[in-house]
Amino acid sequence: MEEHLPPQVPEWETAERVLGRIRRTAAFAYVAFAVVATVVDGWRGFIGLTCSSAVTIIAFLWLEEIVDTLLQPAVHLHARRLTLRTLARFVLLGVALLVTIFVARFHALSVLLGFSIVVVGIIGEAVYSTWRSYTG
Repeated sequence: MEEHLPPQVPEWETAERVLGRIRRTAAFAYVAFAVVATVVDGWRGFIGLTCSSAVTIIAFLWLEEIVDTLLQPAVHLHARRLTLRTLARFVLLGVALLVTIFVARFHALSVLLGFSIVVVGIIGEAVYSTWRSYTG
């Protein structure tokens, strides 16, 4: 009976390369979404997309920092403090979303597109990795 082993990650596939591809895909998504937001809602849509994209990228970098901190073989922060810092960052992200939509009155479509650029980058990396695993 054959034993099915999980695919091995190639040695040339480093975390920096993966994060670089996610960032590039997110940048391409921003450009594509900027065209759509500008056509649909004009400059307000473009500014809403840019603001929410900036907030999302900052949150992504914060999350990357948290993961790097947790994976380091050093003394970690207390679990309660780390949890509070992480929750505070998500609260700030939610407040930024509310301000962007309700106070600045940006179009919700452009704001949601801006908040999804990192997700598009991650999906792009998943598609690339899947394609790469089949083509070798």
